[in-house]
Amino acid sequence: MFRSEGSDHVRGSMLSLTIEAIIDFAGDRRGHFRLIECEVSSHDAYGTPRDLFVAFFGVIADELREILGEQWSGEIDAAWHKLLRDVEAVVLQQKHLVGETP
Repeated sequence: MFRSEGSDHVRGSMLSLTIEAIIDFAGDRRGHFRLIECEVSSHDAYGTPRDLFVAFFGVIADELREILGEQWSGEIDAAWHKLLRDVEAVVLQQKHLVGETP
């Protein structure tokens, strides 16, 4: 859906905001990570399945793993797996807050 929907500018903006949210979410959590919570709701309105929303973060990790090649360490892999679990937990919590069953 990401590749087929919207203009290049919109897709670039979405990717940029996602990367900012990931950096904040993995770091100090000063506020940009809340974008994830907000975007869960807005993507619900677009009809984006929540598992697909979460999978987008995994796609970013997969692309980075490919780019880094041998530099992708076990430590980096563990950190990404934790981040992906944490993002999924935020999405599931958001789902619970709106009265849906996880």
